[in-house]
Amino acid sequence: MNRSLRVERFPVGGIPPGRVVVATTIVHPDRGVVPSPAAPLLAAALGRGEPGPARRRVRLDPVAVPAEASGARDGVLVTASYLDRTGRAVGLGAAAQAADRAAVAVCADLVAQWAGVLRSRRLLVADGDPDCAGARAGIEAVLRAARDAAPDTPVHVHGRPLAAAGRLARLTAAGVTISDGLDAVPDAAVVVFPAHGVSPSVRAEAAARGLTVVDATCPLAALAHRDVRAYADRGDAVVLITGPRDTAAERVSVSQAPESVLPMRDATPPAGLRRPGTDPDGLSFVVQPGIRVEDAATMIAALRTRVPRVRGQHYDALCHAATDRAAAVRLVAAAVDLTLVLGAADDPDAAHMQAEAAAEGRTVRRLEAVGDIAAGWLAGVDSIGVVPTRSAPPELMAQVQDALAGLGPLSAATRKVRTSTGERAPDVADGAAPPVGPGDREKSIYAV
Repeated sequence: MNRSLRVERFPVGGIPPGRVVVATTIVHPDRGVVPSPAAPLLAAALGRGEPGPARRRVRLDPVAVPAEASGARDGVLVTASYLDRTGRAVGLGAAAQAADRAAVAVCADLVAQWAGVLRSRRLLVADGDPDCAGARAGIEAVLRAARDAAPDTPVHVHGRPLAAAGRLARLTAAGVTISDGLDAVPDAAVVVFPAHGVSPSVRAEAAARGLTVVDATCPLAALAHRDVRAYADRGDAVVLITGPRDTAAERVSVSQAPESVLPMRDATPPAGLRRPGTDPDGLSFVVQPGIRVEDAATMIAALRTRVPRVRGQHYDALCHAATDRAAAVRLVAAAVDLTLVLGAADDPDAAHMQAEAAAEGRTVRRLEAVGDIAAGWLAGVDSIGVVPTRSAPPELMAQVQDALAGLGPLSAATRKVRTSTGERAPDVADGAAPPVGPGDREKSIYAV
């Protein structure tokens, strides 16, 4: 690529006064039609006032270098182009009216800035789906309910599903309404309980009203709710091993037996354990699905140190989705020079994934739109990691990959971590044991 790189200036026409045109394609006199996938990055930089000294009015358009004997030539195009490994030309370009010398200088500085970060790179994507199997199945259950509903029958979801923006958009497109309470659900409607479940009071109200219910609760979440109720019914105080943030999923778990549940968010056992009269033989724990197994194990160990006779769920009931996702993010971040976390600035999921990536001690940036990528981020960077989160628009991943591919040959790969559960090591006598089935998982309340 470096040997084929050309930085050139050409007289061109059709450039509007007072504007900088960032080329989406360039018709080059030698190299033909040269695409510029990185054009949105250059346009966004100009919009931010880079390379300075002030913001410019920007337009994205194709720019053609006219033949020698034809066309107006009142503008100047500054371009950098190179040949990729297939021999195809790829480039960058910006143009301004020749009379606007300051704008032409800005074009030259802009192209030089981005041409300075052109190089071959490796792109490593952390498993592209931020949703666990339960969340995905829950969304599909809602969509099936919408397809199967009789004409003019409204379909409501009780509470906002914990799912990626793209999946939530599919619900909107299918005409599904997300409601915060059953009072917003008409009697003739179908109501879907989301993957993280609902409180017993919501279930009771839906039954009393005779609503048509589709229960899309994740099996592991349903099992945790059942265990909370079973432990509380036998008279135990229930420690809910959960994450640092109060979430809708946690609130549903607490609602199963609110007088008996003590949330535990870190390695410090809940203050309620020190209440006079607390029976150490009447204490159980339940792990909230959606937290890392390693975090749960640390909290369980601390709880057992404090109350050695505490009882709790069988480890087969634990959800490994958060563990696998965090492991994939950390593996990606450890293997690259720069990690881009795709997600909104106010998204807790994006903040959590950014913290996971930053734990590896490398540079991590949050990205809400492809134009957020700055040339300075890429200087000296040979490998880039990408982490999608729930708030990232579904098209953002493709936009990032396309733009980076316009800054040099790009090799992309995906890294995924998957934990298999319900199996034991092969036995010499009878071979491998069969996996644990749904009926076996229901026995978790008998574990200690």
